[in-house]
Amino acid sequence: MISFIKVKHPVPFVIAETDKEAVIFYENYGFKITSLGEKYPGVERYQCILKNK
Repeated sequence: MISFIKVKHPVPFVIAETDKEAVIFYENYGFKITSLGEKYPGVERYQCILKNK
């Protein structure tokens, strides 16, 4: 799905926000991961950015 978005909509980058359980998926795909901290009580969130080459 990410590859489809990059091809169909040539934007400079793709941004996603996720939880700890999905961070490894985004890291493996090449996203740069940044912690957003505890956005909700007891829940750390992450911003994932993939630059479109």
